[in-house]
Amino acid sequence: MHATPAVSIRIEDREGGIRLARTSGELDALGAPVLRECLYESIFPDHDFVLDLDEVTFLGSAGMRVLMDTGGKALRHGLHWALVANGRPVSRPLWATGLAAQLPLQPSVPEAIRTLTAKIGPAHAV
Repeated sequence: MHATPAVSIRIEDREGGIRLARTSGELDALGAPVLRECLYESIFPDHDFVLDLDEVTFLGSAGMRVLMDTGGKALRHGLHWALVANGRPVSRPLWATGLAAQLPLQPSVPEAIRTLTAKIGPAHAV
């Protein structure tokens, strides 16, 4: 687990070899670098993953930058990923800025895992 007073990220291994990063707290100038470091250490370069932001209480520009960078890095590594962001503190800035249209949003963690499992197929599954 990666944590500071502002943010906490728990990494879980899920079915199909997918990693789940459950994030809570604030993704601002202090919390966003913790998320970036956690993803880069625990996910890249070889794990398809779901980033769950349902427990995030604030998403600032630094957090949005991490989401965009994460998408680019996943693409460069050939990874599939999904983002779960149903809470207003996250969904509102994503939709207001237009970033929601550029991110692989899913309605729930189970749905995200089903979608990724279908994309990667049984040959990828561990």
